[in-house]
Amino acid sequence: MPLVLEILRETISPRGKEKQLLKVRTHAPFASVCLLCGLFFTYFYFLYTHEYPEGSYQRIATYEADKVFQTRLLITSLANVLEPTIPFLRATFQWAVPYPIGYEVILQLINVAFLAALIFLIRPLSKTLGYEVTPAASFLILLPVSWNFIFINGLIDGAGLYYPYDIPSLTFFAAGVILFQQKKWLWFYPVFLLACLNRESACFISLGGFLLTLQIGRKSNLVEILKSNRSMLAQVIAQAGIWLALRLILSYAFRNNPGEFFEKPHSMIDFIAKIWSGEAHWAMSNPRWFLTLFAGVWVVPLLYWKNLNQSAKRFLGLGLIYLLVLVFRSNMMETRVFNELNVIVTVCALCVCSPKLASETPS
Repeated sequence: MPLVLEILRETISPRGKEKQLLKVRTHAPFASVCLLCGLFFTYFYFLYTHEYPEGSYQRIATYEADKVFQTRLLITSLANVLEPTIPFLRATFQWAVPYPIGYEVILQLINVAFLAALIFLIRPLSKTLGYEVTPAASFLILLPVSWNFIFINGLIDGAGLYYPYDIPSLTFFAAGVILFQQKKWLWFYPVFLLACLNRESACFISLGGFLLTLQIGRKSNLVEILKSNRSMLAQVIAQAGIWLALRLILSYAFRNNPGEFFEKPHSMIDFIAKIWSGEAHWAMSNPRWFLTLFAGVWVVPLLYWKNLNQSAKRFLGLGLIYLLVLVFRSNMMETRVFNELNVIVTVCALCVCSPKLASETPS
């Protein structure tokens, strides 16, 4: 209680207000640039992509999409809540928008906010891995994300597919991993719950937190490992329970929707064969563009693996697990399916080029 009173006293005091004002002034320019980047990205993202009819935002918003898409309902539900603001947006901002403001503009604004937040989170995520990344370096995330979601997903080549939950899944992942490592559970669980309602890949938040906080001594046996990680394992089990419960609830709620909950992926072997031969594929007119995935950013942490500390290596290991899951669960020839992997390869690439924090212990 004395600590709470001290914090309140510090907050309401002139000195506390000065500190808060200084923080706002320090972060405002960076936040403004993040929003501007989010605006530019979203404009071209919506311009060069289209929707898959069975999983369109219109059908998800009215709960009529195929099962595999309908369970990812967070963003359209949020857009439904915000839909009454459309008349206000038209009256206030229609002069600045070159097309009629409607439901799609709500989705665009949500996308802008999530991408701006993602850029903002790259630095604190790198910090939890033990590296000091500059604010300017955080914008590197725009390179693989723009390349995978726009350039080889509609602009140059690619299937050109848009789903409202894709970009938010990256932001939820970054925020979730940060909060997990900081053990800020009161903030973590609302974020994790929303992430689960957005996309089932939220399970990688828990897996990432597990890998990054797991303590293993050099001579530890299984019993000692379980004891030293008891608190963390309890959290992971609770999160697994939440994830599974939501999957079961959503699956039951939309059991009468068309389609299947688990689609059978198209053959990646056939796609790779077409990369070799240069033949066209439904996912890409020139499959060789696939070789430029992430704009090549993934090469950096692999080439400089030895320069990464233990935390960054574990984080990159999470990326390998993610990739293996995609082999069995996704159409990997669609460049947009590598969602959270964009964050993993970018942060690890930044870690290679950034100084370690002074408190970082040698790995």
